[in-house]
Amino acid sequence: MSLSLPSQLLLQQDLPQNALLINPPRDDLAHELDEPTWHVASFSYAVQQQYQNMGYTCTNVCAPLSQSYSHIVIYLPKAKARLQYVLDYAMSALTEEGEIWFVGENKGGIKSLGKNLKDDFNSIEKMAMGKHSAIVCAQGPQRKTTFKLDDYFINHENELDLTLRSLPGVFSQEKLDKGTQVLLKYLPRKLKGRILDFGCGTGTIASYISQNREYEEIEMIDDDFLAVKSAQANIESNQIEFTEAFASDGFSEIEGRYNWIVSNPPFHQGIKTDYNVTETFLKQAKEYLKLSGKLLIVANEFLNYEVILRENFKGVTTVAKENGFKVIQCEGIMRSKN
Repeated sequence: MSLSLPSQLLLQQDLPQNALLINPPRDDLAHELDEPTWHVASFSYAVQQQYQNMGYTCTNVCAPLSQSYSHIVIYLPKAKARLQYVLDYAMSALTEEGEIWFVGENKGGIKSLGKNLKDDFNSIEKMAMGKHSAIVCAQGPQRKTTFKLDDYFINHENELDLTLRSLPGVFSQEKLDKGTQVLLKYLPRKLKGRILDFGCGTGTIASYISQNREYEEIEMIDDDFLAVKSAQANIESNQIEFTEAFASDGFSEIEGRYNWIVSNPPFHQGIKTDYNVTETFLKQAKEYLKLSGKLLIVANEFLNYEVILRENFKGVTTVAKENGFKVIQCEGIMRSKN
């Protein structure tokens, strides 16, 4: 792991001794800051674990902040829909004379940020540029927010007659995405037992299975805390039995094995496309399947995941191709040799 370009620019600044750091990237910033007095609010379970292991105090990004801060550093979220959430969360705890530093890559929206903030602060200025990134400093907050998680849920009903609740920036927040739609269209009829929805987002896959297939237990995992909160809300609102959603860095929090792992796996980290998360998932999935267990995924047609899958499963079958996506089913797991 190394430092992202925005982190390199941040470390060139004269940093405050105490600050709240929101949405830091998954890089080596925790090792370089040398400021364990900072508090950290991360959307990522993996990033939160990294900072906790380094001795930082982590706050819950889904709950109101319990203290005020005169300095807040925000890494601009990739999902534009999440910016207002982050801003309200930060301003609920910013002191009257406080300031917020927004850090981001030039291609990630930092250049136009000032226009979006002009009604919220007395002063907005670009305080640093370089590394294809910038830092914007906003001072003198013009409003005070009261942060309540329930205020940010969006409800939508999709083509599968599922009514789902979702928080900003969660995958498939406002409508059913095409990949998941194709996956569910070709979902096997005989899908039962213990099931894992990996990278669950709003929990669309698990919600559909709960209403249309037999199962003993469904577990949903995601690295994103807002995704997990969305999935938990849908378990409650749709009264799904024998189902649980929780945060996990890949399979880190998983116990036992499954009859099925079903996924529309993610392949984006930050602004750039990153396939490492999905490729790691594909290599490790067999270790969490029962001997007769099966893996079912949907992917863009151009992604050659079959190469990895054939190294780990005896049977790799393309079930369907539609709308630029393919559904792949894998069985006959090949256990790793110790």
